[in-house]
Amino acid sequence: MPDQRGGGWKVTGDGVDFHVPRQCDAIDEACSQLRHDGGGAVIIHGLSGQVQDRRTV
Repeated sequence: MPDQRGGGWKVTGDGVDFHVPRQCDAIDEACSQLRHDGGGAVIIHGLSGQVQDRRTV
């Protein structure tokens, strides 16, 4: 989701909370974290904060 404080994108989840500069980096990192943890759903938000896409890992 967009990070309103300083630009870039925020990745959050169970035990995960960090900032990356680009949306594609956030998606890649979220998917990587979920693969490591056994899978789950990645919910991708746009600049407005609305859900743009959902991916199952």
